[in-house]
Amino acid sequence: MVSFEKDEYEKLIDSSSLFTLDKEKERTAYKREALKMVEYLYCYLMAINKSKYEPYGVEIVDTAKRCIKNYNLESGRFLNYFTSAWKKTYGHVIGNELIKETYKGIHFTDGEERNLKKYMKLAHTMGINTDSPEFDERVAEAMGISVNEVDVLRKMIYVKPTSDSYTNDEGKEFSIINQIDCGEYTGEELVNLENSKEFLDLLELVYDQLQARQKPMIAMLITTKIAVLINEETRIYEYAKQKAYYDEDIFIESLRRGEQIPAKEIAGKCGVLEASASRSWKTFKDKIKTGNGRRK
Repeated sequence: MVSFEKDEYEKLIDSSSLFTLDKEKERTAYKREALKMVEYLYCYLMAINKSKYEPYGVEIVDTAKRCIKNYNLESGRFLNYFTSAWKKTYGHVIGNELIKETYKGIHFTDGEERNLKKYMKLAHTMGINTDSPEFDERVAEAMGISVNEVDVLRKMIYVKPTSDSYTNDEGKEFSIINQIDCGEYTGEELVNLENSKEFLDLLELVYDQLQARQKPMIAMLITTKIAVLINEETRIYEYAKQKAYYDEDIFIESLRRGEQIPAKEIAGKCGVLEASASRSWKTFKDKIKTGNGRRK
């Protein structure tokens, strides 16, 4: 049904007479078609993924209006033009929300916020150890800043006000990472906590700093360890699906079994020894605790 609706709105957008009208001589008709186009574009995105885009109605409308105003026939197909513009807008919106949610309570200047987002993106895409001199030099060159400024951005990562440890309603402190690691799901503390999203953010923050070769196996391990725990919690599940470490195949297989996939099996999938997988997971957990220890 969603695919059919998407096709229908795509046809309406492509067949619109909007860009054949003269803005001045046919002003009334132009305004009418422009309003229809905004509606078509909004509905097109809703047909693609309503749950993902519905919260950003204002941004969608603003982007649609801006595209209509700036578009010319030489720019190619209008829908492609809009889709490209929306992708950039959505990326900015999500980036801003990530900074605000991840570092709430901490004030950054506009410049610091922009640089922090750039730094996090480069850390995610370069595939280089973020603690290496090579990473610092490449980021400094890419961002046009000094190596010392790169070091400052790295330290900003560790002022994140979150933790892998929480206190439940009975006043007992426990570690989420230890809970999911041993497969104890009976308490279900993670899914009942308001800051569960922050814990998933913490996992991603550390994951993003891994070397590219380490990421596939760690992603499988994280996914299988949280799968059963979050499956029936729709909002947390949808949030986890957006994370860089989420592995759909591992998630489905974990649910099919009703338990974690053994580290030995995941190690085999990645062509490494079980001992190596265990060491990598321990190092990952230690980095989570270290990052938390450096927070303010």
